[in-house]
Amino acid sequence: MAFGIPVGVAKAIKGNYDARRAYGLSCSPRQAAIAWKRIDYLWHLLSYQEA
Repeated sequence: MAFGIPVGVAKAIKGNYDARRAYGLSCSPRQAAIAWKRIDYLWHLLSYQEA
């Protein structure tokens, strides 16, 4: 619950196991930003070595 609003996929709906699993395996924009910054950093190091 966030500010009284349910977040995620409802549990009581029959057959939504795949939706709940996909939601659980997803990442937030904050998590994606950290990964993207790491990739950008490593790419910068690689291009600096080649120059």
